[in-house]
Amino acid sequence: MAPGDVEFAVEYALKCNYDDKVHGLVAWWDAEFSEMQRNVTLSTSPYAKATHWKQTVFYTTKDFEVKRDDMITGSLACRKSEKNFRELDIKISYHHTGSKNDFVNMYKLR
Repeated sequence: MAPGDVEFAVEYALKCNYDDKVHGLVAWWDAEFSEMQRNVTLSTSPYAKATHWKQTVFYTTKDFEVKRDDMITGSLACRKSEKNFRELDIKISYHHTGSKNDFVNMYKLR
């Protein structure tokens, strides 16, 4: 991984499976070591074998109701913190079809 790889922006789309209330997003990552004699994947997924690495929860500033098959879309932008090179500044936008729940949250990942 190059130092600049932590700075990116990506769009996302999530389909709701249930009528429920949204409190935030859960994120995890996989690291693949594919140029070794035996390929190894380090996963922090809640569906993988547990490690000392865990998932990250990005709580929303306000909860909102969703219905089955609703879509939550938005974007996620990540960059290195200007104040501490070990921290990340993350901006997530939330857009919920079927309501006026459009908002942006800023997070600091330490």
